[in-house]
Amino acid sequence: MLKVATKFTPEVQAFETAKAAGFCYAEFWLDASWLSQWQTIAQRAHQHGFGNALHFPNRSDLSEVRLGESIRLYRELNCSAMVIHAPMLRRYGQWLLKHDSTLRLGVENHRLTLAEFERWAVDNTWLTLDVEHLWKFTLQDSPVDALIRAVDDFLVRFRSKLVHVHLPGYAPKFDEHRPMYCSREMVLPVLSLLADHQFDGLIVSEVNPQFQNVSELRMDVLLFERWQELRQYDGASQSSKTPRGK
Repeated sequence: MLKVATKFTPEVQAFETAKAAGFCYAEFWLDASWLSQWQTIAQRAHQHGFGNALHFPNRSDLSEVRLGESIRLYRELNCSAMVIHAPMLRRYGQWLLKHDSTLRLGVENHRLTLAEFERWAVDNTWLTLDVEHLWKFTLQDSPVDALIRAVDDFLVRFRSKLVHVHLPGYAPKFDEHRPMYCSREMVLPVLSLLADHQFDGLIVSEVNPQFQNVSELRMDVLLFERWQELRQYDGASQSSKTPRGK
């Protein structure tokens, strides 16, 4: 069963907005200051009943105290993954895994060429697939059919490594980090591919702050619910066409 999440800085209002929109899962954006408040974040997450993943800080000014707090928060919330950028993995990955070898550090793809994308997928233990980055930077805004084929090929080869997905509603010539409903023709088939490959991590509607309100986030929840309905209908239709044995 797919799990769609939203991503936000773990402030009180952000929790309430996500809950009101209908989300049950969240990815938390973190920095050193937020890590120092890890117990407060955990309490808020428990109060709202979210399933969670963490986004490791993007800046390289973290003390061992802050690193330890990222592990404590991960454990406390039983997180599905910790998203991390490649430079942060190179700097802190060894320390993190030395202190908790069970961490699933999902390295995110960014501005990669096709060859670099292949190396990223092959070389890392755990992966965070950012579909927007794949389309915009690696495939250079190719037609949507080419993106779908690329995602399918990636899942065939690397599904066992995939722990997290970023799926904003990107489309060529538009801004990044728009809601999923802004690109239905891409999002719906990607959801189906992830379901076909039995992906069980979080699929994150990663949106800019101006979209982090109940109305915009609710539209993404409704899109996901519509996909679920269509999926169930298609499954029922296929079952009804299957000849029954005597």
